[in-house]
Amino acid sequence: MGRKGAVLAVLILGIFTGIISCKDDDDVPAQGVIPENLTIDANVATDGSGLVEITPAAENAARFVVNFEEGADAVVVTNGETASYQYGTEGIATYEITVTAYSLGGGLIRSTISVEVEVTVDPNEPLFGSWVMANESGSLGVGPAPGDTSWFAIDGVGLVQRSCYFDDTYVFGEDGSFTNNLGGETWLEGWQSGVADACGAPVGPHDGSVSATFSYDPSAGTLTLNGAGAFLGLPKAVNAGELPNVDVPDSITYQVTLSEDGSAMDVVIESGTGVYWQYKMVKGDGSDLEIGGDPLETIYTNLVWSDEFDVDGAPDPANWTYDLGAGGWGNGESQTYTDNPENVRVEDGMLKITAIGSGGPTGVIHYYDDITLVATGGETSVIEDFEGTPPAFTGFGGANSTVVDNPDASGENTSSKVGESLKNFGAEGWAGSYFDVAAPLDMTTYSTIRVKTWSPATGAVVRLKLENQADAGEFVQVDATTTVAEEWETLTFDFSSQSPTGTYNRVVLFFDFGVSPTGTAAYTSARIKSEDLFEFTYGRVEIRAKLPSAGGTWPALWLLGGNFAEIGWPDCGELDIMEHVGNNSNVVSSAIHYPENFAGNAITDARPLSTATTEFHNYTMEWTPDSIKFVVDDELVHLSFENNMSTPFNSDFFFIMNIAMGGTLGGAIDPAFTEDTMEVDYIRVYQ
Repeated sequence: MGRKGAVLAVLILGIFTGIISCKDDDDVPAQGVIPENLTIDANVATDGSGLVEITPAAENAARFVVNFEEGADAVVVTNGETASYQYGTEGIATYEITVTAYSLGGGLIRSTISVEVEVTVDPNEPLFGSWVMANESGSLGVGPAPGDTSWFAIDGVGLVQRSCYFDDTYVFGEDGSFTNNLGGETWLEGWQSGVADACGAPVGPHDGSVSATFSYDPSAGTLTLNGAGAFLGLPKAVNAGELPNVDVPDSITYQVTLSEDGSAMDVVIESGTGVYWQYKMVKGDGSDLEIGGDPLETIYTNLVWSDEFDVDGAPDPANWTYDLGAGGWGNGESQTYTDNPENVRVEDGMLKITAIGSGGPTGVIHYYDDITLVATGGETSVIEDFEGTPPAFTGFGGANSTVVDNPDASGENTSSKVGESLKNFGAEGWAGSYFDVAAPLDMTTYSTIRVKTWSPATGAVVRLKLENQADAGEFVQVDATTTVAEEWETLTFDFSSQSPTGTYNRVVLFFDFGVSPTGTAAYTSARIKSEDLFEFTYGRVEIRAKLPSAGGTWPALWLLGGNFAEIGWPDCGELDIMEHVGNNSNVVSSAIHYPENFAGNAITDARPLSTATTEFHNYTMEWTPDSIKFVVDDELVHLSFENNMSTPFNSDFFFIMNIAMGGTLGGAIDPAFTEDTMEVDYIRVYQ
C-alpha cells in the first residue's frame, strides 16, 4: 500500500513487564529455564505508512511471539530478528503490542508496550497500476453531453478493428509518474499517420516517450496529466478542442469517476465546447482480452427448409428472386445489381455471387469546400473547410463523399483539402451525402450559407439541406445552380425567407439533384432474396460460406422483415447474420437494426476470423421469442440480444445474400479490382 510522507513523533506511552514462571502461574507448565531481561526496541515509521518494526531481546530466549493487534496473525522471530507490521487504518491511533519470549523448555516472559501511529493514505493510491480501455461495445464514445454517446460509440466491429488499441496500457506510478505503454502498434487516426485510420507504429509526441506525471483530486473528481503527449483514451481529445486543430497542450484534465471496488473508471473530457469524449477504463494490462461469450445451446433441431445449391445454373426460382438496380439503397455503394450469370449462378455445388469491375468510369464527380455561415452584416463562421480532421460522411442513393487533395488549386479556391462528391452511374436522382456537426447551426444570426464548388458542367443543381439529426422531418433546404464548368465558384444559399428556427446539426449536399448519371456501371454484382417465397418466424439458421477478400467488397448474409414493402426500414427490422469487408478481411460481424437502434446506432458485435476468405465457415443465428444469438462455427456467442414482444422480431422474415461494393461500410475500393466471389455451400433453417 502506498503512503504519503508525513513527519510523526513516536510516543511510547508505557512499558509494563511481567515475569511469569511455573511457580507464579498455575497455567504455565513447570519446565525449563525462564527468559530474563526482556527488552523491546520499537521503531515507528514517520512517513505515514503505518509501518512498525519491533526488535526484541532477552536472555535464555529461543523465540519471540509478537502480537501487533487483535485479529492479526502473530509474528514469530528469534533473538536479533525484527518483526514488521503495517497498520492500515487511516488517521492517528494508539496500539498495544505484546511480545512474549519463550525458552527452549517452555518458560516465558511477556511485555506490552503502547505506540502511537499515524497512517496517511495517498489520494492517488486508487489509480496506482496499469489500466486499459474496457474491451466492450460503448467503452469509447462522443456526444453532446456526459453520458450521451449518440454521435459515436464503438461497437463490436470497432473492437476488433482497433484490437491494437485495446491492449494499450495507461500506467500510474506510486512515485506520481504516468506512462502510455502503446507497444509496437496502436490505433492511428489520419491526422497522425497521414493515411486512413488504421493500426500502426505509435507517432510522437503521443508515443509514450514523454516523461509525464499525474495528480488526482478525489473530491473534485479530476485527474490531470502533466507532460505534452501524455493522454487517456484518445490523444486528440484535449481541453481546448481536438488535435490537430489546437496545439498539443502541456497538461490535460479529465473528469473521472471510480467504481466502488476501484476496478473501473469512467472518464469524460469536454473537448472544446459541447463535445464530450467518454471512456470506460478497467484495471489490467490487456493480456486477457477475449471476444465471445458462452457456447450456443440450440433448441431447434428439426430441418424445415434448405437450399443445398446442387443444381447448376440460375438459383432455384422456387427459393430466390432478385433485387436489381444501382445505388445501394442508402449506403452510398458503387455497384449495380443484376441477374446475369456472370454475377450470380450455381456451379459445382455452390452458389457463387461475383462482383465485377468494368474498369470504366464510376460516375460524376463534384468538389466543394469552405462551407461558411454568413450574417446579414457580413460576419462569417466556417462550418467546415476540410483542413482538419475529416468529417464522418454518410452517403445515400448511390453517392458518397470523401476528403481529397484539391485537384484544381486555382481561382477562387487555393486550399489544400476539399470535399469530393461521387455520384455513381445509375444512382438515384436524389443521391447525396451528409455529415453531422457538433453543435446546432445558428441560423438566427446567420441566414445565408456560402459553398465553394467545382462542377464538370454548368447548370448542375446543387441542393443544400440542413436537418435535425434526431428528427429528419425537421429541415430547411435551398437550391443553387452552377454557372461555370471545370473551375471553382462560390454558390450562395439564402435561407432567410424560410426563417429557420429548428435544431440543425446535419449538413446534407446533393449534386446534380434530380439527375441519375448515365454510363457503364463501374461495378456489377448480385443480390438475391427469398421474399414472398420463403419467410419464417423463429428458428436456427446455418449458412456455410467463403467470403471475397478484395478491398471494397462488402458481402452480407442477412434477413429483412416480411412487411418491409408495407412499413419500410428500419420499422420492419433487420438481422445481419454475417457482414464482412475486404478492407478488414480477418473480421466478421453481426448486427441488429430496428427503430430504437439502427444505421450507425445498430446493435453490433464482431469476432476475428483469419481464414474468412480462404476457408468455408458456418454462420449461425438462433432466433427465439426471448433472444437472438449469433455464432461462428458453433463456437461462442459473439452477439446476444434480448428479444421481447415490443421488437419487430416476432413475425416473418426473409433472406438476402449479396456483395456490395464500397459504401459506408465497404470503404475504399481497390483501384486494381477486377472481380471477387462469395461462395455459399448451403443455407438451412431448423425449427
